[in-house]
Amino acid sequence: MIPTPPPSAFHNRRDFVRMFSAGTVVAAANRLMPNFLTHAAEAPDHGPAVSGLSFPEVGVSREDRLMIPVGFEMEVLLRWQDVIGPQDLKFGDHNDFMAFILEESDTGWLWVNHENSSTVANERDRHPEDEALEARILADVGGSCLRLKRDATTGRWRPVKPSPENFRMNGLDTMIPLVGPAAGSRWVGGEKHVIGSVANCSGGISPWGTFFSGEENYQDFYGEPTTREKGCIRSAKYTRPPEHYGWLVEIDPRTREIFKHTSLGRFSHENVAFAITKDGRLAAYMGDDKQGEHIYKFLSSGKFDPAAGTANRRLLLDGVLHAADTKAGKWIPLHPDKNETLKAAGWDLAKICTQTRQAARAAGATPQSRPEDVEIHPETGEVFVALTAYTASDGDGAITGAVLSIREKDGDAGASEFDSSLYLSTGLDNGLVWQDNLTLAPGGALLVTTDYKMHSTPLPGSAQEKFGNNQLFVALTDGPERGKVRRFAVAPCGAEFCSPTLSPDGSELWVNVQHPGEAIPSKWPDGGTPKSALVAIRRKQA
Repeated sequence: MIPTPPPSAFHNRRDFVRMFSAGTVVAAANRLMPNFLTHAAEAPDHGPAVSGLSFPEVGVSREDRLMIPVGFEMEVLLRWQDVIGPQDLKFGDHNDFMAFILEESDTGWLWVNHENSSTVANERDRHPEDEALEARILADVGGSCLRLKRDATTGRWRPVKPSPENFRMNGLDTMIPLVGPAAGSRWVGGEKHVIGSVANCSGGISPWGTFFSGEENYQDFYGEPTTREKGCIRSAKYTRPPEHYGWLVEIDPRTREIFKHTSLGRFSHENVAFAITKDGRLAAYMGDDKQGEHIYKFLSSGKFDPAAGTANRRLLLDGVLHAADTKAGKWIPLHPDKNETLKAAGWDLAKICTQTRQAARAAGATPQSRPEDVEIHPETGEVFVALTAYTASDGDGAITGAVLSIREKDGDAGASEFDSSLYLSTGLDNGLVWQDNLTLAPGGALLVTTDYKMHSTPLPGSAQEKFGNNQLFVALTDGPERGKVRRFAVAPCGAEFCSPTLSPDGSELWVNVQHPGEAIPSKWPDGGTPKSALVAIRRKQA
C-alpha cells in the first residue's frame, strides 16, 4: 500500500504550474533541462548555455578529451567514487539520467542514475562467481540523490558533497515495495517487496515533484527467462528473480520513499515522459529499448489534482497501459477488460504488467527499432521518440538511427489515435546516428546524443570509423529550419553523453559522460583511471 503522503508541496496554482512545467520538460526526455521555461528570467546576462543554434559547431574528434565550442568552458562536478555522504557513501558508476527538483530560490535536489559498473568489464570475466565482486557491482548501480544549492558567491548551482542529506539507492540492499496490479501476484513470485534497483538508464520527473528511474537492461544482471539471456550476477547469495526488475522506480527525495510501479509495465525502460490530458488525467509515455519492441502510453482512470501533491501517486494504481500501432495510428489497450484478444487468451492484468512485451505483441502493436528516449515538446505537445536502431539506406549503404514524431489527435495526450512520421533520420554527412538521449532546450532546440558501439579498432564502415567519438547535437524543432542540426560537443574516448540538462538558471549545460575508456584506452577526466563524471559546460564571460 502506498503510504499517506506528506503535506502538498504545491501551495497554489502558480506553484503547480512552475513545478509541472519543470517536470514536463525533464520527464519528457529523461535528461532535461528542468525549469528552463519557468526560470528563464533568472538566467545571467550572458544568456543560456544553449539556445537554438547560437554556437560555433565542433568538428569530429577522436581525441581523449571533451570537445566543446569555442567560447565555452567546462568543469567536472561529480566523479565515480566521490564521497557524497556519511559512512563513506560514494557516488555510483556509469551516471546516466539526471534531473533536479527545486524547493526554494537557492535549494533543491539532484538525482543521478547509475546504470552499470566498470567493475563488470574490468573483473567480471576473471571472477565469474566472486560474491565480494558482485557486491561491489550492485553497490555501484542504482542512483544518487544529492542536495542542490546555489553558491552565494558565484551564483552557480552545485551539488553539495558530502552532505548528511544525500542518499543512495543501490542494487545491493535497498528494499523497495512493488505497487500496482502485479504486486504480490504469482507473476512476481508472490512478493510485495524486492531488493535493489539495477540497470538504471533514464527517467523523469512526476508532476507531483518526485524522480522516476527506468530499469533498462536488467537482463545484464539477472537474465531474462523469456529470451534465455543470462546475467552477470551468478553467485547464490545475490541471485534474484528477473521479474523483480524491469520496472519504473519512483523516488521521493524529501521522504526517501521508493516504489516500483507495476502498472507501467515491465520491459527495458529508457525513461518516462508525463503529460496531462485535456480532461485532466495523467498520461505517461515510455519506450522499450530493445530491437523489435514497442512504444507505450499509460492513461490513468482518475484526474490529476494539483492541490493533492504526492497523493497523485494514486493515479498510477488504476489506469490502462497502451501500446502503439504506428501503422494504423492507434493506441491499443493492454487490459483484459478492454482488449478481447488478450481476454480470450487468458491474460490477467498482473500478467500483462509483468510480461508486457508478450502482451503488446499478442495485441498487435507495431515492433520498433529500439525505441529509447521519449520527449514531449512543452508548447506543442509533439512527442519525440529516439529510434536508435532505425535502419534505412541510400546509395552509400546503411544509415542507422532516427527520431520519430507522434502528434496526438486534437493535441490531446488522452487521444486513442495519432499521426506519426520521421522528424529526423540519419545521414552520413553529419554523424547524427544511433540517436539515444533527447532533451528540449530554449529556441526550439532538441539536444540529441549518439550512442554507437566503440571498438579498439573501428569496424570498416562503422559510425566510429566515419565520425570518431560519440557526439552531442542540437536540432531545431520549430520554424522554417526545422530539422537543421549542429554538433555541440564530442565525448572522450570510449564514452557516450547522457542526459544533457540545463541548470536551474539555464546558464550551464550539465551532461553525464558515461564509461570513458570502454573498448578504447582513456585517462579522462583526471589523467589517470577513467571515470564516469558529470560536467558543467558554460559560455565564457568576457
